[in-house]
Amino acid sequence: MVRTLIHVLLWAISLVAAYLYARFQGGFASWFLLSATSVIAVYEFLTRLLAGRGMRSRRFLSATGLTAGQDLDVELDVQFANRWPVVWLAIEDQIPRELQIRGAVNRRIFFPGFQTKLWMRYKISNLQRGKYTFGDTVFRTSDIFGFERRKMVHRRNDSITVYPKMVPIHTWNTVNRLNNGLSFAQNQAVEDTVNVLGIREYAPGDRLSQIHWRTTAKTGRLMTKEFEWHSTNEWVLFFNRNAEDFAAESLITFETAVTVAASLMRYGLHKKHAVGLVSYGKERMAIPPYRSQDQFLKVLDHLAVVQPDSELPFTAVLLRELAYLPKGATAVLITPVIGDELVKVMDLLHYRRIKSELFLLKSHSHLSERERTCLVKLEKYGVLTHLIGSEQDLAGTIGGATVRAANN
Repeated sequence: MVRTLIHVLLWAISLVAAYLYARFQGGFASWFLLSATSVIAVYEFLTRLLAGRGMRSRRFLSATGLTAGQDLDVELDVQFANRWPVVWLAIEDQIPRELQIRGAVNRRIFFPGFQTKLWMRYKISNLQRGKYTFGDTVFRTSDIFGFERRKMVHRRNDSITVYPKMVPIHTWNTVNRLNNGLSFAQNQAVEDTVNVLGIREYAPGDRLSQIHWRTTAKTGRLMTKEFEWHSTNEWVLFFNRNAEDFAAESLITFETAVTVAASLMRYGLHKKHAVGLVSYGKERMAIPPYRSQDQFLKVLDHLAVVQPDSELPFTAVLLRELAYLPKGATAVLITPVIGDELVKVMDLLHYRRIKSELFLLKSHSHLSERERTCLVKLEKYGVLTHLIGSEQDLAGTIGGATVRAANN
C-alpha cells in the first residue's frame, strides 16, 4: 500500500513538473514531453489496475499414484480475466526439491501479449519411491518499462504417491509342510486338550496359556503344550530396516528390498493368500495377515515411504514378534545380511514348527565365507534361501529353481 502511494505521488509530481515546464518553456519539445509523460502515466495506471487482475490457474497431474521409474506429466492452465496486454509472465510451480533434481523444468517465462489463455507443461522423469507434495504456483510480471512489478501466489496443495516397483512372480510354493495337514485350534482362549500333540520345552515367544504346569512341576523345567494345526498359506513378511545392516550397502540394495516385499505382497493377493508385514523403523509397523485389496494398499502405502532407519537389531524384532506369529504361518525374512544370531533365531523358528524362508539381498559372487557357512546351517533346518542381487533376480529365483545353501 505504501509503495502504491509512493508511485502515485511520483507520477503526480512528474506530471505537474512536465506541465509547468511546458507552460513556461513552450515549444514543441516541452509539450511533447508532457504528452509522453501523460501517456506513460495512463499506461502505468491501467497496467496496475488491469494486468493480471482476476487471473485464474489450475494444475493438472497425469496421476496421483505411480510406480517408481514412471514419469509424471504436469500441466498448468492459466486464464486472464481481460485482454490488457501482459508483456511477460514468469511462472514458477513449487515442487519438492527431490523432484527438482530429477530435471523438472518448473520455471518458465511467457510473453502472452493480448492472449487470454496459456498453458505450461513439464515432465518429471524416472520418479523415485515416496510421497511428494506440490505447493503454490507463483506468478511474476511487470509493465514494459519495469516500473510496476507484481507478484501473485495461487495457493494449492497437490500430493502424489510413488509406490515401489513390483516384479511379477509366477509360482512360489510356500505351504508350511511342518504342520502335516492337522487342524489347529486357532482360538487360544479355548484350547482343547484333545488337540494336544505333545509336550516340549518352553521356547521364547510361547504364551503363558500354553505352559503345561503339571509336567513343569515334575521336571523342574518350563514345559509347554504343542497343539494340532493345519497347513495354511498365511505369510508374515519380516522386513529388515536396520540402519547399521544397510550402512555398508548401496541405496539400490534397500530399494531392492522394498521391491521384494511389494512383489511378494502382490503375489499373495493374486493367489488369495493372507499376508502380513512386520517392519520396524523409527516406529513399529505390524500388519497381521489378511487377504484383501485394502490390506495390499495399506502395505503399499507403508512401503512407499520406508527408510532404513531402525536402531533395533533384526533378530530382536523377530524375537519380539514371534509370540504374535499365527500358528502354521510362514515367516518370510527379507534382509541384506546374515549372521550367527539370525541363524539361531531361525533355528528357534524351526524348533517351534514355523516354516521360514530367507530372501538374502546378495548375489552368489558377493557372499563371504561366513555367510556361506550360515547358509549351510540354514539348509540343515530346511530353510529355503533366495539370493536376490538385483530386482531382475527376483522373478527368476522364485519362479525357477529355488536357491538352496547346498548349491552355493
